[in-house]
Amino acid sequence: MRAAQDSWVVLGAGSILQRPAHGCAGYALVEASGELTLFDCGPGTLRSLVAAGLELEALKRVVVTHFHLDHVLDLFALGYARRNPDFEALPLELVGPTGLQNFVERVGRALGGVERGFDGVHYLEVSPGERVASKEFEEYGLSTIDTHHCLNSLAWRVDLPGGGSVCYSGDSGEEPNLAELAQGVGIFCCECSFPSEKAQPNHLDPAGAGRLATRAGCELLLLTHFYPAMDPERARREAARYFDGPIELARDGGWHPIVAGAAEARGEVAG
Repeated sequence: MRAAQDSWVVLGAGSILQRPAHGCAGYALVEASGELTLFDCGPGTLRSLVAAGLELEALKRVVVTHFHLDHVLDLFALGYARRNPDFEALPLELVGPTGLQNFVERVGRALGGVERGFDGVHYLEVSPGERVASKEFEEYGLSTIDTHHCLNSLAWRVDLPGGGSVCYSGDSGEEPNLAELAQGVGIFCCECSFPSEKAQPNHLDPAGAGRLATRAGCELLLLTHFYPAMDPERARREAARYFDGPIELARDGGWHPIVAGAAEARGEVAG
């Protein structure tokens, strides 16, 4: 599939406690060329990819935030698919925190040889705060910070050549470095897992997401990763008390065009 423009597609807007239209974490950066990068790959991501009209054969890269199964389980479904002789795919790159290759190989062996589906794959392991720069990333730049959600957990930012940008929080508490990573970003795809009365350590509630969005000066706040206790419309209302820009609610299958951040162009990025 060729997209009209670069887009951010929600494949899973919920949590491991699933509900309709809110599967486990998964997002696709769809380039205008039609090539795909997955950001996280929780259970159900591959099925949601097809439902969104996207082709698994166009996948060239998977970027992982951390190794919790609600963010990575379908990575092994992908490996199993790649073993099929009828599967024709682009060369694949796996990008994620330190330990990614060991994690994939160890779990793949436990699943009966799934790791062989990643033979020839290029691994790029990233330490928190490291700028990713390699010839494989001519299409866009990636940068990252440690979210301290768990051992080796990262948030990611994509900067496209045309000026569009997306920051994906992964799982995170209200980390000041996350606001720095998202400075002036066009789309801030930010977790909003729990309401304030059920707040959990190293996760975000609507107030925290709103405050981070304001500090970042982002163009659009896209709330996501809703647990059942977090009503999305309530999340929007409460985040709006702290962020006066546009707020959208992630939902499985939602397409969000990536355009150059108008806030940055106007000089309105928060300092």
